[in-house]
Amino acid sequence: MSQLKKMISFAVLALLVALSTMPAYAGQVLVVGTEFANVFERNPSGEFTGLGADIVRMLARQNGDEVKFEIYPWARAQWMVENEQAHILIGPYKTPEREAKYVFAKRAFYRDVMALYIRKGSDVSWDGNYASLHGPRLGVINGWVYGSQFESQRSTIKPVVANTLTNGLNMLMAKRVDFLATNMRNTEAIIKTMGISNEMQMIEPFMDMQDGYLAYCKNASCENLRLRYDELYEQLRDGGALQLMARRLGVRLPP
Repeated sequence: MSQLKKMISFAVLALLVALSTMPAYAGQVLVVGTEFANVFERNPSGEFTGLGADIVRMLARQNGDEVKFEIYPWARAQWMVENEQAHILIGPYKTPEREAKYVFAKRAFYRDVMALYIRKGSDVSWDGNYASLHGPRLGVINGWVYGSQFESQRSTIKPVVANTLTNGLNMLMAKRVDFLATNMRNTEAIIKTMGISNEMQMIEPFMDMQDGYLAYCKNASCENLRLRYDELYEQLRDGGALQLMARRLGVRLPP
């Protein structure tokens, strides 16, 4: 076989392999994320629930798309959208680093209160000054962002990283950290599930507010999908259906 034929054969084979690992784009939308209380979850019967899932399901129906949901560890879900192995990521907060990896929807669809939790009876306190967090042991969740003020001082604060929110709460219970930085929506739900409501306390002032989005992979098909879903989302929002869905689930909407 000539060198040219070998090169052509190799190129065709590489293309077939690449296509086999990509989700289909002909009306099939793969949506990924991790467990976010009331935003993206899977109930015991296997149904995907939460405001993010409900919104995508409605947008897909309006657009005539078939949608498939999957839940993965947060880092894996982000990687899949960044590397075009999935179309949509549910729930990320927007940061410059993430904007380089995928394209965010025009509007956020929920708002989180970022706050510090401590053990009840603990003598630690927080006055809103991030410099005061340089000494105590502060726990954070792997892959989460906490607002521009915190992120600008993360390297000097040197927080202790927990792989999941449940792990972070267990670290706080075990006195391995003094504070846990998290969001109220997720934390209140997990504290209730763990049965430790009487042992945990959220303290003020709040750290920050963070808005969560749908984020899309960076290719032409995803961009076309984003533009269409942005348009349909405006209709959902203007018609009042979004507000009813959020109220039912107890999720804050951005103004």
